[in-house]
Parts: sequence; structure tokens; C-alpha cells
Amino acid sequence: MNIKQLLNYNEHQNRIYIHNEIFEEVRQLSSHAAFTYTYYFLVCWLYRYAKYGELNIDVKMIKEILGYNPTNKKLDYLIKKGGVLDEIGLTETNTDYPLVWTFIDGDLEFTMLSDFDDEIRKMYQKQKGKNYKVKVPVKALNRNGENGTFYDIGYTHEVTFDLFAACMKSELGCSGFYLYGYLKYRCDKFGEYSCPLDRLGEEIGMSKNTVDKYLTMLCQEGLVECKVNDCKMVDGEFKKKSNTYKVKG
Repeated sequence: MNIKQLLNYNEHQNRIYIHNEIFEEVRQLSSHAAFTYTYYFLVCWLYRYAKYGELNIDVKMIKEILGYNPTNKKLDYLIKKGGVLDEIGLTETNTDYPLVWTFIDGDLEFTMLSDFDDEIRKMYQKQKGKNYKVKVPVKALNRNGENGTFYDIGYTHEVTFDLFAACMKSELGCSGFYLYGYLKYRCDKFGEYSCPLDRLGEEIGMSKNTVDKYLTMLCQEGLVECKVNDCKMVDGEFKKKSNTYKVKG
């Protein structure tokens, strides 16, 4: 699947900023933490670049893009209307969505379906069905009563659509994308990040073996650089220092 062609991507639709608190929010979702993070990125991208109005995007299509069987029901408890992501305030299910985005005096502005007259709204309803609903990325629009990440990129990390597409077409998938996103967050803050594998796993809700597997793949793909640190003397014993990671791209 060529995701870029499928979603009519162009180079001006590459950047998305995600709030750093998301790792605390999704870590509790156990085996679905990586899916949730990646799903939220995609929902942000679809909304930010007005893709819901441009394309007929449904739940099955999103599941398939993320590498899951489109008939997989095990994820529905997360993404359905009133599901977990709606409950925790990451998303909202709505029938209104942007058809146009632009910058006015440097500020992002959306022209919503509801801003158009009845004739235009009925045309879209005919194309998509009267019950067509989208996921609104709540914290991209509003964070605790203030501007969300579409408007204020303070305390966020940037992840690109280029990286997303590369992960989805490879074995990295959602898990690799999620791990990269976390390292990007840490490296944006510290420049590089040193952490033992077991602690890294605890921080994002992955097993040590899974972290090791996807870190190796990220390094092989040239997306993450790993520095193997020397041993140091601690209480009269040599102990290996944690590896240091730095994201690339």
C-alpha cells in the first residue's frame, strides 16, 4: 500500500506536533499503547490537513493503514464513539470537520463543513452518508482551555508524515513509530537519551524484549543512533553504563 498516494500527501503536509503528555496517557493501555499513539498521530494529520473533507476515510481504512486487519474488532473499544480515547479526552466523535485550512495573519484557520450552506452540506452527506463521523483530535485544538498543539507547540514533539509512512510500509509498524516518538520527545529535551532497556520499556508500556527488537530495527533503518557506553566503577565493581540514543531525521 502506498500510503502517500492513498492520502494525497504532499510535502507541505509533513509536520505534526503531539503533546508530550500523551506518553503518560497511552502507557496504561498495555499492548495497545503503540497503536493508540500512532492512531492519534494519524487523526491529528487527517484533521490538520482537512483530509476528511478531501477523502472518504472510514475506520476500516484507518485500521488497514496502521497495519491491522480492517475487520479487527479488538481495537474498537478504543476508537468507537464513546470509546476509551473519547473517554480520556484524546479524541471526540463528531459529524463536523474541516474542508479548508489556511493561515490568516499567521494563525491557522479552519473552514468547517458547518460553515457552508445547506446545498454544500447535503452534497457531502450524499457522498459520505448522513451518519459519516470523524475523530477530532481534542488536544490539538484545546489543551486545558488554551490553544492546542495546532496553535501552540510548546511542550510538544514533532513527528513527520514521512517517518510515519516509512514505518507503516516496513516491519517497524506502530511499535517502531511509537518508540521513535518517545525517543524524539526525550531527545528534544536532552539532546540525547541514556536509559536501560527495562526502564525504557516501563516508561512506554513495552516489554524489554520488544523495546530491544524495535530499537535494533530503528538503528538498522538509520532513524536512531545508538552509542554503546563503556563500563564504569561503582562500589568497587565494574558496571555497564546504559546505552545512549539519539534520533535522526
